[in-house]
Amino acid sequence: MKYKAPESFYFQGGSKAILLLHSFTGSTIDMRQLGKFLNREGYTVHAPMYTGHGQKADTLLQYGPSTWWEDVQSAYEFLEDEGYEEIVVMGLSLGAVLTLKVAYELNPLAIVTMSLPMTRDEVTLRKRVVYYAKQHQQYEEGTDEEKEAARQALKAHPMEIIPAFIEMIEQQMQYIAQIEVPIYLAYGGQDDALYEETANYVAERIGSTQKVVKCYEQAGHLMTYGKDAKTMYEDFLHFLQQLHWKK
Repeated sequence: MKYKAPESFYFQGGSKAILLLHSFTGSTIDMRQLGKFLNREGYTVHAPMYTGHGQKADTLLQYGPSTWWEDVQSAYEFLEDEGYEEIVVMGLSLGAVLTLKVAYELNPLAIVTMSLPMTRDEVTLRKRVVYYAKQHQQYEEGTDEEKEAARQALKAHPMEIIPAFIEMIEQQMQYIAQIEVPIYLAYGGQDDALYEETANYVAERIGSTQKVVKCYEQAGHLMTYGKDAKTMYEDFLHFLQQLHWKK
């Protein structure tokens, strides 16, 4: 089976721009449906594919949060270079953490977070990498025995990016009181309780005066797909329409 890695996408629309940020071990495919919805509503939408994502697990592990932050900065600068003066950033999981970093270090008009974690444990993240490797192996050459051996070897890999990822999450939690842009915090009712706790934690401490916290009861971690996705999209649209855009 021939494999084509997911790529960044850019849907041109009106003068209002949205930057979409995908999750750890995810891809721009996870953000495409939301991106198309927003583009149909007149927004320009850009979603970068993080370096190493969509590739073999060994390639993914060669990079880390500092590289992915550089990818986000480049994507944000791309929209600015295209002439978009006001940008709203929406992120899922890792993308939500990076969205907080954008709000703290750059100057977005507003932010939306989905499945935002205030911490993660190393065991869970290591399992996610192994699962990612197994999913990607369906496109790779080799016998079942060779692929199983590769997964076992991966389990013993130090995965230095995992502690770095956890550290980045915890760093962003230290800066939330200094974030003052409007924020929409979404979490799934079928997801781990951590994400509800995080949404409420951030809402109580963030410097923003305009903030929304909402649970989507039928949603899991990948909130951009599933039973509540269309309702969530409409809610995001309403949030965008309430912002004070210059144009």
